[in-house]
Amino acid sequence: MLPKHKEEAGKRLKKVAGQVQGILKMLEEDRYCIDILNQISAVRAALDRVGLVILRGHMETCVTNAIKKGNGDELIEELEEALKRFLR
Repeated sequence: MLPKHKEEAGKRLKKVAGQVQGILKMLEEDRYCIDILNQISAVRAALDRVGLVILRGHMETCVTNAIKKGNGDELIEELEEALKRFLR
């Protein structure tokens, strides 16, 4: 993965970790359930964005290099399977 993708994914994951800690605090404080559910939804969306950053990095490095070397078919199949899992 390119350093720029690694850095962006790391920053986003740190934010997600903070959001999760916030949800835990909300639970401990007996906050309104719908507010907690809204925060859980926000964390899911944030994790999806992290996944997209990592996916882009994978395509720009691993997949591109494999295609250039003539080995792209295997990595494209792997990528397709990963996308199926990611989009569930």
